[in-house]
Amino acid sequence: NIVENTQQAVVSTQSTGEGAKSQAKIDAEVMSSSLNAERMRWRNKFSLIEGNLQKRKQELLSAHEEGTKAVSAKLNIPERREACSAEVSEIIQCYRSHPTEVLRCQDLARSFEGCVTESLASR
Repeated sequence: NIVENTQQAVVSTQSTGEGAKSQAKIDAEVMSSSLNAERMRWRNKFSLIEGNLQKRKQELLSAHEEGTKAVSAKLNIPERREACSAEVSEIIQCYRSHPTEVLRCQDLARSFEGCVTESLASR
């Protein structure tokens, strides 16, 4: 419909100098309309692709989690636990408080060493 109207307008306005200006204006409107339609078409395609990718990502994450659980159950892998985290925090705080006097932290270091040894022995 727009193209037919444009063609009719072209025929009626081409005879004058003003007709050339009108033609240019009509051509610009038609071009703009076409570009907008094409832009919307591509946006819709990209939205569909993005939605499909998100769906596939969720499927892969779910499959990965299920596979991990299945393997862990078969191999009887124990849960990971943080051993000696309190001792680590105390040592770090001590070293930060006494950066040039690390021997002040030796008792904490011995305590940490004992904790690690005990944790490894209990496995």
